[in-house]
Amino acid sequence: MSKFKTSIAVLLVASLPALALAQPAPGNTATPNIDQRRAEQQRRIDQGVKSGELTPREAASLQKGQAKVQRMEDKAKSDGVVTDKERKKIEHEQDKQSKRIEHEKHDRQRR
Repeated sequence: MSKFKTSIAVLLVASLPALALAQPAPGNTATPNIDQRRAEQQRRIDQGVKSGELTPREAASLQKGQAKVQRMEDKAKSDGVVTDKERKKIEHEQDKQSKRIEHEKHDRQRR
């Protein structure tokens, strides 16, 4: 190997750590609060079915709402970053779903 090629090889190897640092950091797609809240709302739906507070029809409708939240979260994560605006929209939808769960569980309908 010529002296020139050796020098280039040494430079490349020496610069690998710097190249690794120059890569963009992975996006912030962590949504632990959203995930925890979705799990809690699912638990509330399951408990309502078990206790008879939710009819099968109500539970199916509420499950569709849960699926909507999941789709919103998946879409937000698809580009590798969940922005504050996307988080707020998901959390707003979760607020709506929570109110729907509360309403349906206490509307005095029984199976």
